[in-house]
Amino acid sequence: MLPIHKIIWHEWREQRVPERVPEPEAMVDPEQIRAYVKAYEWGGPTSALQLYHLNQLASMIRNGDTVVDLACGPGPLLLELAQLYPECRFIGADLSEPMLAALREQATAKNLPNIETRCEDVRFLESLAPGSVDVIISTSALHHLPSPESLQLTLACANKLVRREGSIYFFDFGLLKSKRARLLMVAEVAKLAPPVTANDYQLSLDAAFPIEVVVRQAAEVFGDRVRVDASSFVDFFYFLRSTSDRALPSVAVQERLNAIRSSLNTNMMLELFMLSRLQRRLH
Repeated sequence: MLPIHKIIWHEWREQRVPERVPEPEAMVDPEQIRAYVKAYEWGGPTSALQLYHLNQLASMIRNGDTVVDLACGPGPLLLELAQLYPECRFIGADLSEPMLAALREQATAKNLPNIETRCEDVRFLESLAPGSVDVIISTSALHHLPSPESLQLTLACANKLVRREGSIYFFDFGLLKSKRARLLMVAEVAKLAPPVTANDYQLSLDAAFPIEVVVRQAAEVFGDRVRVDASSFVDFFYFLRSTSDRALPSVAVQERLNAIRSSLNTNMMLELFMLSRLQRRLH
């Protein structure tokens, strides 16, 4: 379980805002990709976060929707969503062809023909027509973008692609000021994941955008179309999401989410509670 009190203490004591350290835009190393896929298995370090995403998206996705995942990697979230919504079309976009190959392999193994991939730059996604997407998502990925300008291009692309009545759901880490706080986060992940995953997580935390940059750009691009929420007390994570719901989960979807919830251990349940409750509205 995260030592929240220590993280808050170190973060509040640190006054200097560090420079973010960009990491590669595309992950291509086979060992990294295998570790990434493993980290997103149920029971792994991302279980509570994945369930939170699924719960949020259940109020956004309707049968027949086209859903695009920006910088999807091997698509752990898409694989879950495609099973929950077999009548929807899911498109995973990423610059890493090896990542997309891993997604296609898993989609074939799980018999999910409603998943397709695009090896494209998510700042532009020129293969998709404006207003052709019902729901656009991105989770734990925007920090791979090289600059604030690239972030703004990606947000503008999402705004262009999604229908006016569609939904937007983005999640990523914020840049913590304290190196000690970031190392505490990494140490917690290392308890449930191999060293390659823990190292990748550390690089991700160092590459995160300051949340004030995200808030400013979201307001400029989306206006009142989205709200921005961040973790309470410290800038650990943020959400950009549509201000209104557009769907109600079906009985089958809700049963699956309840089954996943019942499989989480006590620490994961506590993490899910903190994700749900310890947020503050920024825009």
